[in-house]
Amino acid sequence: MGTLWVLLGIWLVVCGATVGDPVASKSAEALEHYQRGEYDQALQLYRDALLDQPDAPELHFNVGDALFKRGEYDQALREFERVLSAEEQKIQAQAHYNMGNSFFQQQAFEQAVAAYKQALELDADDEDAKVNLELALEKLQEQQEQQQQDQQDDSEEQEQQDQQQQNQQNQEEQQEDSQQNQQQQQEQQDDSEQNQQDQQQQGGQDQQQEEQPAEQQSISPEEAQQLMDALKNRELEAQKRRFRATGRAQDRDW
Repeated sequence: MGTLWVLLGIWLVVCGATVGDPVASKSAEALEHYQRGEYDQALQLYRDALLDQPDAPELHFNVGDALFKRGEYDQALREFERVLSAEEQKIQAQAHYNMGNSFFQQQAFEQAVAAYKQALELDADDEDAKVNLELALEKLQEQQEQQQQDQQDDSEEQEQQDQQQQNQQNQEEQQEDSQQNQQQQQEQQDDSEQNQQDQQQQGGQDQQQEEQPAEQQSISPEEAQQLMDALKNRELEAQKRRFRATGRAQDRDW
């Protein structure tokens, strides 16, 4: 991947800086720190220079560059975006290029591709932008393929989970049906045993009623009175028969 552009030279030329210019002095000192890899000191000096020239696109570019070196890509992007309003097309192209690098570092390859294309539209001869565009396109394709694979894996995993849940639900339903069948069979067996007990008890009661003597069977008061009257009538008839028999015997003896 190409290196980032540093535009201190452009700043000095465009502003026509002279000796004693505080912005030029801070920018020159910041460049020295930057070239030594002292990005914290360079960033501080660039920001101090912005206090004097807050709308200078070149200073925002260099602040973004120092932030990029510190790995603060989101803040760097905000600084590069402020450079896009610059009048010079060259610095706009370089800002798009650095934005592409910032997106690339965040693995936002689709945005990186768009940024590199913008840079090439403004500067078709930027070889670094061409190289990085090709690399971003490769990474974007790999990322999309990986996303598709992840989605497929997630889908298969979800299907497996759904199948497991369905199997578990089927097993629970089968177990519940089996328990219900067992309960019904037990209830039927209990009913059958109860019927047998009832039949046996009824049969015993019928047999007891058949074996009971007639006099022990329950009769109504009217039937009792009729029975007593019949017994009295029988007794009277018997007495009469005994009386007549005795008279006849005496008649024959005489």
